[in-house]
Amino acid sequence: MKHSFWLLILTSFVFQQSWAQNLYTPLNFQEAYQNQTRSPKGGPGPRYWQNRADYQIHLQIKPPSRLIKGKENIIYFNNSPDTLNELNFKLIQNTRIPSTSRANNVASNWLTKGLTIQSVQIAGKPIPWDNVEVNASENPTNHFLPFAQPLLPGQTLNLELSWTFELGNSSDGDREGVVDKTTFFLAYFFPRIAVYDDLDGWDDVQLNEQTEYYNDFGNFELSVEVPKNYLVWATGVLQNPEQVLQAPLVQKLKSAIKSNQVKHIVNQSDLTSKKVTLQSPNLIWRFKAENVTDVALGLSDHYCWDAVSAKGNEGGSKQVLVQTAYHPESEDYPEMADICRKTVEYYSTQMPGFPFPYPVLTAFNGLGQMEYPMMINDITLTNPDDVITLATHEIAHQYLPFMMGTNESRWAWMDEGWASFFEYHASLNAFEIKDPGATFPDYYQYMVSRSRNAEMDVPLYTPSNQQFVESYGFNAYGKAAAAYTALKLHLGEGTFKKCLHEYFHRWEGKHPAPHDFFNTISDASGENLNWFWQAWFFDFNTVNLGIADVNSDGIRIDNTGGKPIPIQLKLSFSDGSSTEVNEPLGIWKGRDAVILPLPVGKNLVKAELLQNWFHEKSLKDNVWAK
Repeated sequence: MKHSFWLLILTSFVFQQSWAQNLYTPLNFQEAYQNQTRSPKGGPGPRYWQNRADYQIHLQIKPPSRLIKGKENIIYFNNSPDTLNELNFKLIQNTRIPSTSRANNVASNWLTKGLTIQSVQIAGKPIPWDNVEVNASENPTNHFLPFAQPLLPGQTLNLELSWTFELGNSSDGDREGVVDKTTFFLAYFFPRIAVYDDLDGWDDVQLNEQTEYYNDFGNFELSVEVPKNYLVWATGVLQNPEQVLQAPLVQKLKSAIKSNQVKHIVNQSDLTSKKVTLQSPNLIWRFKAENVTDVALGLSDHYCWDAVSAKGNEGGSKQVLVQTAYHPESEDYPEMADICRKTVEYYSTQMPGFPFPYPVLTAFNGLGQMEYPMMINDITLTNPDDVITLATHEIAHQYLPFMMGTNESRWAWMDEGWASFFEYHASLNAFEIKDPGATFPDYYQYMVSRSRNAEMDVPLYTPSNQQFVESYGFNAYGKAAAAYTALKLHLGEGTFKKCLHEYFHRWEGKHPAPHDFFNTISDASGENLNWFWQAWFFDFNTVNLGIADVNSDGIRIDNTGGKPIPIQLKLSFSDGSSTEVNEPLGIWKGRDAVILPLPVGKNLVKAELLQNWFHEKSLKDNVWAK
């Protein structure tokens, strides 16, 4: 029972700082405000700009050989006001070079020699590239390539590159590599031009297999040349099904695009009879993706293929082709197409309730737990709850960081926290998982009770690339999801979704950074939320409430941790009755203690602070007994 008629008495225990203070704002953001590339209200400024690159990529792959041959044409657009005399290339495959600094240990068979660049041309002129020097450098995941003719503002640059690399074993990584001898998943397989933005110039964060990515938007045309009987799935829309698939499969695929019932495009019988692809010795699969930040692909000669259509917005006028590619003996993937369909429809209509960003989504049965535009790479799992929570988490990433081009390298909480938050809502509302602890808050937040030291208490605003494994994982996922949950509780679901949609509208296809998010939500809500951002994102603190005292004045609750969370207090009385008192987290604005009055005519024998979404490090002061 809830008693809303209780009066709340606030104590005079006030934080020393002013809750109306301005947030710490780094110099690069201050300059962005001055340059009007970003607005103090949270939107892009009138002079906002971002560069882009369009890619035409051709790959040659001949399993079981792990050698990948690639060539690409790039058109780079300098939309900045700056003259560029060099380009920074991101060489993500070079995280596999033995000498590269990594956050985790890996097995020796995971390592490779990295990328070998065979040729580079800029505007038709050869440019030298020393693979030994690049790959042996202290930061082989970034390479600055100077060129003679400056690239002026508003100009474009044409580049051609060819390269090779050996695909690594994926058993020690969850992102890409060899799944089995004739099943590969490729990601980060091409040299790409790094982001040059208004905040930091060239992005040169060193990648270390913990740090994730920051990419510009662009149009991609991907062609993948493989032997016959191999199927290929990739980011983008397949452009030439008639040129790679046998006619009955083409018709099945067309039927699936219009059906909300799962269609088996390729089953085990088709694979056994080789009635899958056309029978030319080699086939080229062509995909096209517009305005995306990356591309990935999977291929196999023995995977099944299911497909179904999902509603991608309220009313269903937008259709999303959902596909799954999986091993015939997979325990969970026969259900995966429908799981993905339900997830897409939930995200599109409920939470976040925003149209799904892309026309295609493919779940590939690899050895990973990773996301890419229009693709997820998910390992087979045996626990049905884990299957759902993993799928919902990775699909949530289609919104962040892909629809919203956030900088995962520096601010992982801007996408992983949201994916954890959305995963929780989808898993409990679109599905009936048996164990709610399989997702946030319990699955991620258990680290709170495990740690007694300060490494878990570092502020969310701490740059992700400066954190080690344990604090990185907690800050990027659990603590960030808790912060978004707290924000939702404070604003109420209606205002929360209105603000979130405004954030999406302002920054879809762009590069928001932390203060853009903070300021947009404050602006859209009509409330100065600096007190909330300060406590949840900038302070060294934790979640911890305690019952400090019970006397004739009432029940004093102290916020000893510092983070504002709701008060959930269960009161038990001598007559055997009990009641629950709930106070919103806004009660902590400007205070670190409150006093709740005792009920009239009742003899209190026990008071207990309850936990729901938020886990405390210490529970010793959560119970008072007479």
